[in-house]
Amino acid sequence: MATVDKEPSERECFVNVGEALARVRDNKQLYQKMLDMFLESGDFASLEESLLQKDYRKAADIAHAIKGMTGNLSLTRLYAASSRLTEELRQEASVDEALAEFWAAYSKTRIHVEAIVKEMAAE
Repeated sequence: MATVDKEPSERECFVNVGEALARVRDNKQLYQKMLDMFLESGDFASLEESLLQKDYRKAADIAHAIKGMTGNLSLTRLYAASSRLTEELRQEASVDEALAEFWAAYSKTRIHVEAIVKEMAAE
């Protein structure tokens, strides 16, 4: 009998919980703490401030830090968007499209992470 591949949910497209839990050896408490740190991170405000000040080198460094954080947490869409933004900032290219993609991914990712943290806290 053939298996049917299930389409991933929107949440699974933004947050790969299984991959992240494997990375932390299934320590849900640690992963929840890491997600809390993501939600409380000042990096996003710092990125916005650097961009407003047109300090693109600093913005690239912050985007790179966000890329690392989101990679470790398996926040897949935001990781991809921060990777693209980092590269475009480093190349001093026009970042309007990459920035729009980044903030859209951040907004959706944040919604999913908040729901996951709430669910984990209720367990």
